[in-house]
Amino acid sequence: MNGASVRKPMSASPLRGERATTSPNILSSDLEFDRVYEKEIRKLSMQHWTPVGIAARAAALLTEAGATRILDVGSGVGKFCIVGALTTEAEFVGVERRPHLVEIARRTAAGFGATRATFVEGNADGFSFEGFDGIYLYNPFYEQISQFLVQIDDSIERSVLTFRHFVRSTTSKLAALAAPVAVMTYNGFGGDLSPEYSVIVSEPAGSDWLELWIKR
Repeated sequence: MNGASVRKPMSASPLRGERATTSPNILSSDLEFDRVYEKEIRKLSMQHWTPVGIAARAAALLTEAGATRILDVGSGVGKFCIVGALTTEAEFVGVERRPHLVEIARRTAAGFGATRATFVEGNADGFSFEGFDGIYLYNPFYEQISQFLVQIDDSIERSVLTFRHFVRSTTSKLAALAAPVAVMTYNGFGGDLSPEYSVIVSEPAGSDWLELWIKR
């Protein structure tokens, strides 16, 4: 999820002092949604956090495919999970390795009243995918190798080997999940799904594609 500048970890407080609201206005645009975040978080939004409209569409497709408990791998400040929890009836869990982002996600979800969005600190390779029937992947490991993305901070090692490790681990976990399960990718995830998965939706979204894969 890049390049030129390296930032130190940001404050754990996600809110700028504005009152969070569950008004439909927050789902009308990224500008409206991102108002609750501090400036440093908002600056990263375009490259690192799923846009509101795409998050709502991805959550809708996953739930329409039957997913009721959805895991967001590399959930950042929680935008996808919060939008999903506010627009569907599913439960959303985000796993994120940066503790300050987990704290921001938790506080933001609480501010929005997104009670079905929860967040866990952890690495994708050590977190169990069992118990989830929906998985969301917004190219979560790309920051390890990209020379173009702005880095969130300097806590992530740039390493092709580490990138490949996380991709292999995620591919194996997805292959091991019991059917039925739905996997949504936005900008891919760096790997290929096992042959048991079939793509049922592939549509342009933002700078890339949303693809919904089903294992029956």
